[in-house]
Amino acid sequence: QEMEDLFLDLPANIRGEAMANTGVIADMCDVSLEFGQTHLPRYETPGGMDADEYLAQVCEAGFRERYPNASPEAVERLRYELEVIRYTKFANYFLVVWDIIKFVRQRNILFGVRGSAAASVVLYCLGITDVDPLEYRLVFERFLNMERKEMPDIDMDFQDDRRDEVLHYVIDKYGSDRVAQIITFGTMGPKAALRDVGRGLGMSYGDVDRIARMVPFKSRTLRDAMTANPEMLDSYQTDSAIQSLVDNAQALEGIVHHVSTHAAGVLIADEPLTETVPLQRPARGDENSPVMMTQYSMDPVAKLGLLKMDFLGLTNLTILDRTIKLIDEERGIRIDLSRLALDDPETYTLLGTGNTSDLFQLESAGMQRYIKELKPSDLGDIAAMIALYRPGPMEHIDRFIRSKHGQEQVSYPHPSLKELLDETYGVIVYQDQVLHVLQNFAGYSLGEADTVRKAMGKKIPELMAEERERFVSGAVQQGYSEAMGVEIFELIEPFAGYAFNKAHSVSYGLISYWTAYFKAHYPMEYMASVLNCRLDHGDRYVASINECTRMGIEIGLPDVNSSGVFYTIDRAGEKSQKDAKLRIGLAAIKTVGEGAVTPIVNERAAKGPYNSISDFCRRVDVSGLNRRTLEALAKAGAFDSLAPRAAVVADLDRIWAVAQQETRNRNSGQFGMFGDEMDSSAGGTLLELNTAQPDLTPQEKAALEKEYLGVALSYNPLRALAAANPGDAYISVDQLSEEMLSSNVTLLGHVSAVTERYTRDNRKFLRVDMAMVGGQVETMVWPDSLEKTAHIWQAGSIVRVTGRLQIRGDDFSIACYEAQEYQLPDQTIDAPEAAPTAHTGQNGNSGQNGSNGRNGTARSTNGYRNGSSPPVPPPPRPANGNGNGHAPKEGGVLIKMAETDDTDEDRYRLRQAIRTMLEYSGDDRVFLELFLKEGRRVLMEIPTVSTGSCDELQQRLRELLGEDCAEYRASIA
Repeated sequence: QEMEDLFLDLPANIRGEAMANTGVIADMCDVSLEFGQTHLPRYETPGGMDADEYLAQVCEAGFRERYPNASPEAVERLRYELEVIRYTKFANYFLVVWDIIKFVRQRNILFGVRGSAAASVVLYCLGITDVDPLEYRLVFERFLNMERKEMPDIDMDFQDDRRDEVLHYVIDKYGSDRVAQIITFGTMGPKAALRDVGRGLGMSYGDVDRIARMVPFKSRTLRDAMTANPEMLDSYQTDSAIQSLVDNAQALEGIVHHVSTHAAGVLIADEPLTETVPLQRPARGDENSPVMMTQYSMDPVAKLGLLKMDFLGLTNLTILDRTIKLIDEERGIRIDLSRLALDDPETYTLLGTGNTSDLFQLESAGMQRYIKELKPSDLGDIAAMIALYRPGPMEHIDRFIRSKHGQEQVSYPHPSLKELLDETYGVIVYQDQVLHVLQNFAGYSLGEADTVRKAMGKKIPELMAEERERFVSGAVQQGYSEAMGVEIFELIEPFAGYAFNKAHSVSYGLISYWTAYFKAHYPMEYMASVLNCRLDHGDRYVASINECTRMGIEIGLPDVNSSGVFYTIDRAGEKSQKDAKLRIGLAAIKTVGEGAVTPIVNERAAKGPYNSISDFCRRVDVSGLNRRTLEALAKAGAFDSLAPRAAVVADLDRIWAVAQQETRNRNSGQFGMFGDEMDSSAGGTLLELNTAQPDLTPQEKAALEKEYLGVALSYNPLRALAAANPGDAYISVDQLSEEMLSSNVTLLGHVSAVTERYTRDNRKFLRVDMAMVGGQVETMVWPDSLEKTAHIWQAGSIVRVTGRLQIRGDDFSIACYEAQEYQLPDQTIDAPEAAPTAHTGQNGNSGQNGSNGRNGTARSTNGYRNGSSPPVPPPPRPANGNGNGHAPKEGGVLIKMAETDDTDEDRYRLRQAIRTMLEYSGDDRVFLELFLKEGRRVLMEIPTVSTGSCDELQQRLRELLGEDCAEYRASIA
């Protein structure tokens, strides 16, 4: 006690730092579990009934509902769990949690339970979890047992937009002086240390940022960073200023930099917390929160034995909640998650395709690849994949998948383990399986087995030697040989360290299944909810928009006459799926807040659509708007349905002035001479915009949309890229993962910027910003590669790049080995009857063998992989009866070109021909007939290009390409 008093007399900052770095308080406060139990909040039972007795009554009522035809096994399991709870004196704890969940259910807040708590039949009967522990063979002792010397964790997830409601309920129930959030200590990482030291040394931001970006995101220290990145090590060794920066930064690594509130940790006690733990005001950013914050972090609080609970806000639960409400609103269908069947074929079909972007726990590139190979058929498969997709177990994924599909015979370490490992095809996946092996093979109780599992995870040599001896001795007593005992112990020892908690995996697998169900059956409603929940999540938001494109869901620009505050489903006035699309909400525009645009939506809902900009100014109360907000609405396209965007943007000042005046007139109660409310719009002539000026080009609109919406919709090659099928190439940053580092990959992207640089020996190389779906990848084109691909790197091109994937700073980078231009298949050609089969080169790959130009770059293949041609029209019929000309389908234009030795000149002439045709508007399709040097002929349609055939166009094409030249001829149908 004296030591604790001395410690608490230290200044708060020193005390906090000591806590974070040395865990002093954890060593000083070796408090028994009984101390914590005396500080549990008390649940007021009816008539002062004993807590154990009341818990048993509530459980029995829930048991009859959960198990209407209960088996003897279920009855015995409930009795056993209640006995363990009585022995450990945690009935109050369970009742407190039950009370919180009752409130949550009454308010229709979606929730879930994380961790081992889902293994309890008592919690299942109390309605705290919806996972049946008996159905999934979950081990209760992993959650609570007689040998456990610490409080069990009942960690809960709530939809993140309503977590505060739960927290305030707890405060109201137990008192603001008895509830606190838990502190966390933020320490300086390598990048933060570099930046702080750089400021202190007065170095330029650019120099410091250059070094900081060289630190790989997995490096914990600067020493690790220099080992992993030779470029950083070279800068350190050759530049004294960088050496000073790094040396000083190394001295600051790991030091406490700031404090913040733990994302989930909440402390609840039965008396004022100041009696047992020091408190402080909330961290910066949460100053107005009514909840205080502890000065002890999570581990010391747990050592004190106080009731520490996790209330985590989970975005995916919010997405599910909004999806359910949107389905009810749009279709009149009410869905109860707890009643959804878990064997829906369409859901498992979706999972088997690997298109699991925006699904809980299944959206990473590696997970998408594995889930596609696995083709899960039940919830157990999903849970197993969530458990396996972690460092350590990941090496067993391929075996698990092959065994499931019968491609590899299932094997077991010992026949006696078949029943335990049957569900996971002989692979130890879960901690529960480790516990059962210890119990069945060596005679441990499940409580003792859980204690051993923890010891194995800590890998203390002395402890492991002791447990090995005990395990082998127990195995011999069970009738196994000593050698077999040693073999099995060595098998489970590494698994015990990284095997996953099955209860947690099943609980999260259930949420994954729910998200997949809605994406499969209600894609429009689900993606609308996803986008609304990710408005502030940058790259993930853009990736979700691109996923909509891949799914064929159209995204409409924000519109004052169609948009809601957030994303809505625009069905053009019909309650049908046909022609429906998602409409971007007005609040999704950057710099525009919900409060600013709500009056716009409410006014339209009350009195109908706006007829003009004048009508908008007359009707909308702009008190909550400012000019910046109006500008954002205009530039994002929200007024496009009322007037050309260029005209609105040009007259913003006048529009803003008139809107303000109209609002002032209306709010002041001024009336016209006939007693009507003053209407300065007088016949709708309030504002006459200059619509004679040319509107913005699609590219100019797209640039504004990129700035204000985060994604370009008017003109965006990446949207076509997202909808393309690029074969073995990756089109999205989300598809890339750390597992691919240092391996060769092929990427498809849009060249957004090209920067020339020079090596030390004055050889030019390029740094290319290549935009992909969901983000950007830096492409390094080194001198050797640049010699072969120099003509490709033009801003605006779509490029297919093959090279070695690496990481520079926090972002992916690729060192280019090969590159080709890629033509996006924006338009498809109708499949004709008897279409000729595309020819291939020597190895069946016309794009790689014999069809390259002088520089080794593949010619356009209309977006089809491996150089194969797309479907082509039937062989052209003779024109004008002489058999010398070729004509495509009616109303088409055919350009005939012969390949020469000058690839750049060929490409230039073709581009000029296309530009010429685009000057003549019309619906005629354009075809290209190529006569290759190797003797083959390729006929293809040029996508996205149409023209209007006429004699003038024919003459210009012949002048450009040459009428009599064998290499260049043009023929107009």
